[in-house]
This record gives sequence, C-alpha cells and structure tokens, in this order.
Amino acid sequence: MRNEWRSNVWMTVELVVVGTVLFAIAGGLASLAYIYQRPAGIDFSDIHIGRLGYIPQSASTFSPYPDSLHNYNTDLEMLLVNLKNNPYVEDAGTGTNAIPYNYNYSGSMLKSKDTDSTTYYMANFRYMSPDLVRTLRITGLRGETPARLAAMVDEGALLISDTNYEGQGSAVPADLVGHEVFCGDSSNVVKVGALVNAIRRADYEPMTAGMVIAGTPSDWMPSEIAIRAKEGKSREFMESLSSSYLESGNVYISDLMTIDKRRESAHLQFDNMTRNLTACAIFLLVAVFLGILGSFWYRTQQRIPEIALRKVNGATDSEVFRRLISEGLMILVFAIPFIVALAALVITQVELGLELPGWLLWSMIPVTAAILALTIVAGILFPARKAMKINPAEALKDQ
Repeated sequence: MRNEWRSNVWMTVELVVVGTVLFAIAGGLASLAYIYQRPAGIDFSDIHIGRLGYIPQSASTFSPYPDSLHNYNTDLEMLLVNLKNNPYVEDAGTGTNAIPYNYNYSGSMLKSKDTDSTTYYMANFRYMSPDLVRTLRITGLRGETPARLAAMVDEGALLISDTNYEGQGSAVPADLVGHEVFCGDSSNVVKVGALVNAIRRADYEPMTAGMVIAGTPSDWMPSEIAIRAKEGKSREFMESLSSSYLESGNVYISDLMTIDKRRESAHLQFDNMTRNLTACAIFLLVAVFLGILGSFWYRTQQRIPEIALRKVNGATDSEVFRRLISEGLMILVFAIPFIVALAALVITQVELGLELPGWLLWSMIPVTAAILALTIVAGILFPARKAMKINPAEALKDQ
C-alpha cells in the first residue's frame, strides 16, 4: 500500500467524487420512491375522465333555451342523468381542478376563527360536486365513508388534507376539523368537516401546501367530469358510448380517457428523470469497476514474486485472495470520511421542502458505501483469483 501510494491517492479521490454523486442520485431516487408510496387519496380503478365543454351563445350550433328555467346547468344535469343510466356506469360527478394529474394550482388559505389570526393553512383548492366525492371514493382519515364526505360537501363543509407544511403557516389541520374558518377573507366563513388524504398533482410530487375539497360555487360551471364504470366493465362502457352520453343540449364531453392514461402523461418527466439518474449511476459504477480492475490487474502482475514468496512461506490461496480484497476496501475506508462530510453538506445546505423523514437521506450514506464496496470487490475479484493460481516454483525460477 505504501509503494502504490500515488495510485491509491488518485483512486481515493475518484471514490470520493463518485461516492458523493452516487449519494445524491440514491437520495433523489429514494425521495421519489418515498413520495410515490404515499396514499393517493382516491380509488383509481375503472375511472374515466374528460373535459366539459359549453357551446357559446354566439356559435351557430348553439341551441337557444325555450325559457329562463333552462340553461347550461339543466343541460349538465341531463348529461349526468344519461350517464348514470348507462348500464355500465356506477357513478359520475363534476368539478374544477378536482381531478389529479392536473398541474393547475388554485391556492387560497384558511384561518381559524378560534385562534390567533396570524396562523393559517395554505392549500390547493379542489372544487367538487358531492357526486364526484363518491365517484372518486374519497374516504376520511377518521373512518368517514365517501357517502358521508359527499354529504358534508353538499352541506357546504370543507374537507382538508393532513398536510402541515411548516413553510406555509402554523395552523395544524387536525385542530381545524369541526371548527369554522375564514376562507380567503373574513367575509367567507365555512366549517371544516373532515381530514382526508391529499390529492396530489402527480404521484411523485411532494405536498408543499395543504389541500382543500370544497363544493363547486353556484355561479361556476365545472370544467371536468369523472365517470366510474362498474367493476371490470371499463371496456364495455367505452364501447357503449354514443352521442346521447357525450352531449346534452349545449354541454358536451371531450377528451374522454382513462385516468391511467392521464397518469402516464403526468409522470413522463419523472419517469425520464428516474431513468436518466439510474443510467448515470450505472455509468459511474462501471467506471469505478474498470478503474479498480485495471489498477489491481497491473499491481498483481508487478507483485508476482511477492505473492509467490508469501505462498512459499505458508500463505494459503484464500489468504492471498483476502489480502488483495482488503487492500481495495482499505482505499474505500480512506474515502468514506470525505464522502460523509460532503453528503452531510448536501443534506444541510440544500432546501428540500419535501416533507421527508430525517433518516431517509442519512440512510443513503451506508447504502452508497455498500454499493461502492461491492463494486470494488467485483473489480478486484478477477485479479485476486489470478493471484491465487500463481505457481511459486515458476514465478521464482528467474529470481
């Protein structure tokens, strides 16, 4: 090890650089995996989603209403009735910014009437009809059924997520349940009905704010529709669709698709990022493997007489093998303190804002060290096996 100190220093520097980058990649992938496994907040099975369109009165295809009792709302109600009468449909509902995998952000805040007005709960508002709460099968964190939550929304109550992001105020969501709050400003007072899982814009996206489900305001026209087919009947539902199910008067449904298709589209950038990070990690490990392999292959060739003398003096093949392996791992031991220092700097200096547990990123340090150790052992394995097969008599005959 002393004779090869220059080579060892360069390999230590290489391991420090590769180990730090590998830690960052492992931390990023672990963070995405941790965020992905959180509850989605809805049941995705057999869900179809679409956009609601309204023919403007200026269009030539607009059908005038016979009296003031008929309008876009009555057309929308008839459209929903037709859909619910479809033999393959379980339920259907409408909303605005209500369907996941939509990157719109409708932000507002809640302030409790019972506490200091400086505490607030910042949230992404999702406006839903009670039907949509049942269609998405949203359940409460305290055991409330979709039907019970739908009734709360119908009564004007809010459903909020348990997300408590410290950067967005100090109101604790659980403390707001059952209490009246100011919604947006002091002129709008509503009651918080229950806690639910947050509906995220993408499964890989951290919740950097809370989420509120509210009823659609009476003067709004919903922009989205979700239809739940009966279990296992999605294909039959799509085949049964006709114009009578997709339009009614001046209201129509467009871009109808399964929610899984929209999910794939929303996750495309995250999937690409995951693939690129994984490819980068593999490239770095291959570089380390080839560097260790070349260096120790050269060392083994230069040390044939030394290894032969060791075997003449009683060293077994396994002892020679372990010696070479331990030399490689010793280099990693020298690199570990520097990797830990740089990893700690990354953890403490980077503003994560991801609501990750403290142990997650720190646990990636031993994971990184273990991966590097396995790579080093794999790189030394072939030269070490070559050293085990050295015949002392042939190696020393020229000495």
